[in-house]
Amino acid sequence: MKVQTSRFGMLDVSDDTLLTFPSGLVGFPDFRRYLVLDPPEDADYQWFQSVDEPSLAFVIMDVDLLQPDFRTNLSLEGLAELDMTSADSISIMAVISIPSDHPDQATANLRAPLVVNGRTRQGKQLILHESISLRHPLFHDPAQGQPHPEGVTEAASV
Repeated sequence: MKVQTSRFGMLDVSDDTLLTFPSGLVGFPDFRRYLVLDPPEDADYQWFQSVDEPSLAFVIMDVDLLQPDFRTNLSLEGLAELDMTSADSISIMAVISIPSDHPDQATANLRAPLVVNGRTRQGKQLILHESISLRHPLFHDPAQGQPHPEGVTEAASV
């Protein structure tokens, strides 16, 4: 299948690489098919590219890289729609926001992760408890030895 994108040009992809989000994503309910694309360099991030809208793509990261014990935040109720079995593997990804004027203050949204059943390739964006970080800092401020605060108010579209 051919997929047109605004960032990567025309892509030739196999149907079995498509991820389907039957409910769409928060703010994008009509776009339900996505691809995960690896960047050309060895990096911890990936691109989450809509198949249905060429200009819609997000930077994502595996939550295990950000918070290794994150899976304890997931409920069985939230995963029910994914037709999970005990043998299924799941991928959990966080959407990354990168402020256009301060890319060093990039954050990950751990409150609304993307969860994918590896067997069915069906996904869902879960909305978790508000105590979970909406803006988990990706980088630490070397001057203070602390992560950047969650006060980033403007993010670049990615």
